[in-house]
This record gives sequence, structure tokens and C-alpha cells, in this order.
Amino acid sequence: MRNLLFISLLLSQFVFSQKKDLEFGVISDSEIEMKYYEKDKEAKAVVLYDKGESIFFDIDNGYNIQFKRHKRIKIFDKSESQHAEIAIPFYVDGFGKTEIIKSIKAFTYNTTNGKLTRKALSPSNIYEERINDRWRHKKFVFPDVQDGAILEYRYILETPFHFNLPDWQFQDKIPTLYSEYQVSMIPFYEYVFIAQGVNDFDYQNSVKGKTKRSWGSINKSYGKNIGSGIEFQDYIHTYVLTDIPAFTDESYISSINDYIIKMDFQLAKFHSPRGGTTDIISTWPELNESLLKNEKFGKYIKKSSRLAKKILLEEINFTGNTSSQKAKDIIEYVKNNFEWNGEYGKYASQDVKDFFNSKRGNVADINLFMIGLLNEAEIKTKPIILSTRNHGKISTGYPFDHFTNYVVALVESDYSFLADGTEDLLSYNKLPTRCNNEIGLIVEKEATPKWISLKNNFPSKERNTITMILDTVTQDVKAQVSIKNTEYESYAAKKRFKNDSVEIRKFYEDKIGDIKRSRTNGYKRNDFPYSMLFETKYETEKLGNNIVIMPFLNLPLSKNSLTQKERTYPVDFVYPWENQFRSSLEVPKNYSVLDMPKDYKVDNGLVEIQLKYSLTDNTLFAQGSYKFKKSIYLAKEYAQIKNSLDEIVKYFNQPVVLEKNEDAIE
Repeated sequence: MRNLLFISLLLSQFVFSQKKDLEFGVISDSEIEMKYYEKDKEAKAVVLYDKGESIFFDIDNGYNIQFKRHKRIKIFDKSESQHAEIAIPFYVDGFGKTEIIKSIKAFTYNTTNGKLTRKALSPSNIYEERINDRWRHKKFVFPDVQDGAILEYRYILETPFHFNLPDWQFQDKIPTLYSEYQVSMIPFYEYVFIAQGVNDFDYQNSVKGKTKRSWGSINKSYGKNIGSGIEFQDYIHTYVLTDIPAFTDESYISSINDYIIKMDFQLAKFHSPRGGTTDIISTWPELNESLLKNEKFGKYIKKSSRLAKKILLEEINFTGNTSSQKAKDIIEYVKNNFEWNGEYGKYASQDVKDFFNSKRGNVADINLFMIGLLNEAEIKTKPIILSTRNHGKISTGYPFDHFTNYVVALVESDYSFLADGTEDLLSYNKLPTRCNNEIGLIVEKEATPKWISLKNNFPSKERNTITMILDTVTQDVKAQVSIKNTEYESYAAKKRFKNDSVEIRKFYEDKIGDIKRSRTNGYKRNDFPYSMLFETKYETEKLGNNIVIMPFLNLPLSKNSLTQKERTYPVDFVYPWENQFRSSLEVPKNYSVLDMPKDYKVDNGLVEIQLKYSLTDNTLFAQGSYKFKKSIYLAKEYAQIKNSLDEIVKYFNQPVVLEKNEDAIE
């Protein structure tokens, strides 16, 4: 649930509970003696206290923002060591401005022989990691974490970016006892915030600050300011939530950022102290117009079109006359000749000629260049801006530039399709799965924004075919196994293994046994299924005269990663998918089938599951499939999907039992 609330300059006060302040470095007896969290006794760690504060501080001719954070964590089980690894993100704009993180202090508190000890983090163990061309992390690991340890840290972040007022995440992957965010606003910047997952705060308070501040020249006469400056007081807004459950189930989800309890702040207006107001919240058509005029977006496409004339004549070998075939040839030319550097973005990172010469760039370098080529070939193509799955969903009511982080192409040839030039293992008319995130915006000069669906409703399949013969000497199975993948399942398999036989064998040996031979088909044909074929020896389980055999080996789903009893957000599979199994087992003459699983069938609007066994002329046949008909299932459908996955794990992993006939026993 998302609630929009405006932080105005009017004074208001709402008190629902109490707030608390903990002094850094002062640990209470109750925190030391705490053995478990009463409301979630299974939790192996808990956030005791998490407080953030944002204020505007004076600089020459303006203000920057200072954000302070103080967090305290209790570790019940030291195996939960990931909570001792801290990463603090900060932003750089690429033009010389950057956020700064300073004053990092961190301590580990352990109880040894009834005495509390404290070990400090060494500054030399704090390091910086580059995430992409805009984001970095300050990282460190708490030292000497033992069972029952308390971890505490604080830091200061200073930012010159008023649009980037620090957001606040109340919820964590472990339970949180107390989370507070305090924001001190000044009258020049007006923000809106999106409160996700919050109906009411446990404590919410807005008060006028006690300290008077000023901007510009203040000259008082008879108690009144007759100067050109302004006197003001901060408005301090406080938001508190307590006893927040852990965000535990991250399986089949677009992004944790779409569902975790948090507040996102966006700059809405700038009230100049010299007079006048500037609206920061734009409109989607205005944003489109600015993109089309931008040197690194619209003008980059035009420059690419001018460069394209020579490329189209000299470098692309067209294989057909239809516009869709020409589009395919151009897209595959880009895929095969230019390398993606792994970085997202909707703005080009370099000049067109530099990109063409280096043959390497970010998403925008590649896809905007590809759009220019297609347009020059008289194939009408428009850019689509979107938000990738890990970046979060687009809120259409908030036309902010930074809500989108990626650009692809809408190709309008004999038929319309979406294209991306960064993945050479994917068909020319498919987007990478990272882009399958609800909707994208067509960038064009129109008075009304046009949105396009990014969902893929065409099912992807994995077909498993197994032929088994029982070796009567070793009583193990010799098998021929074929695994054929289509659509996104094919793309996923290619991307995972890179057609490396060593990696393929390493992954499948636990599933299908000792691999004697293997080969693949279709790796370089994106419009064909990708197949892996094996000859294996699979060790059976022997119980006296009985032999236990898994008819589908260990290829079916073996674990349900949906673990919550209830879920308040969708189950997102990205695309509809189906797994199919066909297996045959030749039963030797001196053996008989002692036990064979029962048939099973379910077919409804959400899933289709079927499983069937038969015995014909000493050959046991097993055939089954499970099909999820939708890419996204609503929260109200969660129980049914979870149950379906449980049934798949249960029924598709049942064995067949063969018995050696008594008259054949030596």
C-alpha cells in the first residue's frame, strides 16, 4: 500500500505513542540479557534501535543536507553473520558533485565471563566499492561477532542534492523493535513523500524548532526585520514505527523496494527566498520533451542516425526485404558488434563516435544508437524508458526523471515489438527479464503520456526426456537425458552456463548422476530451443531385494521457496512457465514393479498439474508436467500457488520400487 502525504509548512501535531532516544555506546542490562525476541522467537537477530535524522545546514549561498544514522542490532546466533556486514550507499552525479560519508563509528559488544567487552571497528577496515557510474558503497564488517553480541554503528552523510533527501526504511530482513525518522524542514524546499506499507505511525509529531535561523541580510528596527533576508524556524517532523516484523519471503518478487515498509521523499517545489516558486514535479509529457532535447538522449539518437548511413551501406548484410527482417538484421548487428559494460542508464555515457570506435558502452549507448540505426533504415522506432525490476516499479502519478533507469526500443515494422541490443543470447524481439517490470513510457512529443506493457505472457518451457535401463549386475540405472529449453528458460540456461561443458556437468551431476557424455544444441541460434543431452549412470537405492528409482531422477522442483503462511504482495514469476517430463524405464524380466505412484491431476485458472504412470510390455512410462499460467499472481492467490508448489514437490519426487523376483534370486 502506498500513501501520499505532503510535508507542508503548516504546523500540525499527531501523537500516537512515545518516542525514545538511546545514547550511543550506552548498552542496557535488558539488551545484554535478551535471549530472544518475544514476538518472533525464531528470529536469530533483531534490530533493537534504528534512528535517522535529516537537517538542512548552511553553506555559501545555500544549504546542503546532513543525514545522521544510529543503529543497534542484537545477534542471538552468530551464524547470522550477514547482519554484521554493513554497506552504506552514496550518490555521485558524474559532474563533480558527490555525497560524502564521514564519522563512521562501530562497536561490537560481547559478554565474556559476565563482563561486557567492547571492540571497535578499525578505520583501516572501511573500504569503498563502486556499484555503477552513479552509486558507491562504504562497506565494513563488525569484528569478533559472538552469540549474543550487540552491534552498534553511526555515521553522517552530507549531500548537496536537494532532490535526494534521504529516504527511510522502517523494515528490515530481521524484526525491528524501534525505528524512527526525524526530518527538519526549512521553508524553501517542499517535499512529498510516499509512505509504503504504512496506514498509521505509532508516533507522529510535527513541531516548530526552537532555534531561529536566517537567510540573507537581517536588519531589525523596533523588533521587525527591514533587511532583505528572511528569518525562519525549522519544522521538525518525526515518524516512528515499533515492533515491525521481518521482511522474510523474498522469493518470486520483483524488488524488495516495491513492498518493504519505507518512506520515499521527493522534492516537489522550490520557494526562492528572493521570491517566486519553481515546480519540481513535472509532467510525463514535459519529461519526454526534455529527454528528446537532451544531448545524451534525443540528440544522441539523431547523431546516431547521421552516422548510420555508412553503417547500413557497408557493414550490415540484409537477409530479407521485409521491414521486420531488416529490423532483425540491424538488432543482431548491434548485439554481435557492441559489448555491454554491465551498467544501466537511459542517458548515453559517451559521444556517439567514441562509442562506435570503442564498441563498448552502457545500456543507453547501445540502445539509443540502435534506435538511430533503425530510424535511418526507415523502420519507425521509438525509445521506451522504464524501471528495471531491481530498481522498483514506476508510480505513474509521480513524473520524476530518476524513477526510470533504463531505455529500450519500440520497433514498429510489419509487427510491433520491443527490443534491447545488450544481450546476444536473447532473441532480437525479446527484452531481458530485468526489464519485465509492468510498464514503460513511450518517449515522444504527445500531450498525453502513452504507457506500454512490459509483461511477457508467452510461456517458457523446459522439456525433460529420460530413457532408463536397469543394469541387472550393478542394479544402477543407465540413462539418456535430454533437457530442452525454450524462450526465457533457454536464455536463462545459456546465460548461466555459457555453453561451458564443465559448468553444465557440475550443475547437473547431483540431479542426473555420473555424466559419461554430454553435448549441447542451439547455443548460437536464439530463435531455436537450447538443448543439453547426457549419457549418465544413476546410482539407485537398494533395500534388500528392492530397488528404489526416481522416474524423473532429481530434475523436478525439490523445494518450495514460498515459506510464509500469508503474503501481502504478489508472487512474481516474471513470465508464465512450464516444466514437462517424459520418462521410460525398461524393467528386466526377472524384476517386477512393486510400487508405482498414483496419477495426479489439477487444472484451474491458475495452474495445471498432471502426472500419469503406466506399465506396458515391461516398460514403465511416467509422464508429467506443471504449468503456471500467469506471470504474476495476486496476494489473494498466494495460498493456492504455495499449495500447488507443495504438491509439485511432493508428487514429482515420488519413487518407483522394483522387486527382484524370488525365483530369480541366486
